Amino acid sequence: MAQVDKVREQVIWYQAQGGYSDQQMADFINISRPLYQRTRTGKVPVGGRFLKGALRLIEETDRAAGRTAGVIRTTAETDITIKLDVDGSGAYDINTTVPMFDHLLAQLARHGLFDVTIQATGDNQHHIVEDTGLALGQAFREALGERRGIVRTADATVPMDETLVTVALDLSGRGYAVVDLTLGGSDLGGLAGDLVRHFLESFALEGRLNLHVLTVRGTNDHHKAEAAFKALARALDAATQIDPRRGGQLPTTKGVLA
Repeated sequence: MAQVDKVREQVIWYQAQGGYSDQQMADFINISRPLYQRTRTGKVPVGGRFLKGALRLIEETDRAAGRTAGVIRTTAETDITIKLDVDGSGAYDINTTVPMFDHLLAQLARHGLFDVTIQATGDNQHHIVEDTGLALGQAFREALGERRGIVRTADATVPMDETLVTVALDLSGRGYAVVDLTLGGSDLGGLAGDLVRHFLESFALEGRLNLHVLTVRGTNDHHKAEAAFKALARALDAATQIDPRRGGQLPTTKGVLA
């Protein structure tokens, strides 16, 4: 019964957001206006016809809306353009002028099944990595919107030869990161190792998510960085999935993710 009530609440929210009349909503759901009004106001319980039509409406609305974002970030130091489709296939077109960084970002797209286009230029590597993290975090934040119906929390552990890295995250609406990759100042094929940490922190801050990254074991720094991005991809993919049992409700008890 609680799940049925959630569906009714989402229909009410959808009507308010779109400014639709009761007659329009009845037409959408394919029931009479009086039956829609009585069901919406709780005068009669949610029946099978209302539920079937409401679930179809919710599914069609989610599919039509899509979860995409485009972000342009231009400063005196960098010029970043990002396009993101959360519900993609893993396609990517990435050029940040830092090949190793491109390689890591490609892991995020491919293993998370996100479609990502990133074009980035800047005056130095540090600024490019930092601002790309901020812009990509913003893109995820905007694409997810209110985050209604999402799973919200997830974790993934990924091995790469001798290395094992765990990522746990919460799309909570609050940006926070704890990154323990033990990379330090190592050089990852032209990318400073500490910039991996800086990217992850910037991404979490602007994406409004809690992010914990831990190297369980490992010696090769390239493996640590790549396993971290693959684990981040898998955890993000899981956390951003829509859970139909939620009926479009926010995954929180306080009424807002913030």
